[in-house]
Amino acid sequence: MICYLSSLSVLIYLSVGLFVCSSPVQLIIDTDLGFDVDDVGAIAVGNYFQDIGEAEILAVIHNTAFYKGIGGVDVINHWYDRFDLELGGYRGQWGSSDDAQDAQDSYTSSIERDYPSDIQNYDQVLDEVSAYKKALSGADNNTVVVVSIGEPLAIRNILQAEYDLFVSKVREVHYMDGGYNFGCGDSDGSEWSPWLGSTEDCDGAAQYVVDHIPSSIRQYFSLNGENILTGSRFQEGCGSGPVKEAYQLWTNYGSRPSWDLISVYMAIRGVESLYSTAYAGTNNVDYYGHEDFDVTDTENNQYQVWIDDSHYGDVVRILDDIICANPCKSSEKVGGCAGYILNSGSNCWSDHGADDIDSSEPCGIFSLSECQQWCDKTDGCDGVVVTAAHDGLVECYRKANINLIECDLYWPFDTYVKT
Repeated sequence: MICYLSSLSVLIYLSVGLFVCSSPVQLIIDTDLGFDVDDVGAIAVGNYFQDIGEAEILAVIHNTAFYKGIGGVDVINHWYDRFDLELGGYRGQWGSSDDAQDAQDSYTSSIERDYPSDIQNYDQVLDEVSAYKKALSGADNNTVVVVSIGEPLAIRNILQAEYDLFVSKVREVHYMDGGYNFGCGDSDGSEWSPWLGSTEDCDGAAQYVVDHIPSSIRQYFSLNGENILTGSRFQEGCGSGPVKEAYQLWTNYGSRPSWDLISVYMAIRGVESLYSTAYAGTNNVDYYGHEDFDVTDTENNQYQVWIDDSHYGDVVRILDDIICANPCKSSEKVGGCAGYILNSGSNCWSDHGADDIDSSEPCGIFSLSECQQWCDKTDGCDGVVVTAAHDGLVECYRKANINLIECDLYWPFDTYVKT
């Protein structure tokens, strides 16, 4: 069991809330990483929640024929020291042309070059159906949460190949739907995506998936994110590594809508965790991915989720906190940094909200997990202040008597306070 602070309290500067204990969400991320960069942020969100014990990523499946796509996935997972996830890659027609390969490679080759990874392309992993089958077969019944942040071809294919397995193991499916993912790259029924070309193997996938998943499995649909722009904080000095590099390359040092990050966050924390509300109904999807959500038909265990637009700024802050956070890099598979609460951008030091245990120099350069362990072994240590060093490690400063209200706000630093 993992205990953590409820609601949004884990990610605000003054951490308050109730302690909640639950088992980590058993997660499969189904992504089209490469064409857009919010997939990178979404995978970072999943890894962050595994670091603090709220999720366990069973598999990441790549759902277009982008040859290097699963290599980009592996780079992000390696940054968090995740080496044992199931990986799978679709090898069909969708996104396979030379032009489509180019359209999907705005950052992937760069992060594969600049950061270590065992996997570079889909020839080195299982196909999407085999990876789904392996991940689902090892899970308990009615425990798996699938989050679909790309075109749902791989979900269609596992349903066609192993329907009973999928239905017995999966409890929820969360979609980032809309005209690009359900509509096959904004093809709008033309059978040709302006980005990825022919939609021959993509058309009909969303309709098939939504129609064939039984009502015993909850389906959530989210279109949130267009006006929730994340990643600009990287330019203020937060973060490091391949997530930061991918965002800065794709956005040209700007920001990007947060569609996929939101879907993964809500798949783990719950659909009402981001100032959001789920509305029951039925999503009628046609062959070309056009959607009509009927709120009068509430018998199919389907829900559309909307974030309160008055809280968009709060959601930006929450998500930026996560993608800027340093990786835990613990020997513990799940929850290696669960005993501390992140206060992103808080710099606590002598006469500025804390007493220094260490001098002006850090006690060392460690993984975040090792830094927190040093604090655990130190009498009077209430938390640590860290800033990125190199290779995912941090400069570690132990602190006593932390008062977050009096700490400085400076994005290159984070303060982690013991729970």
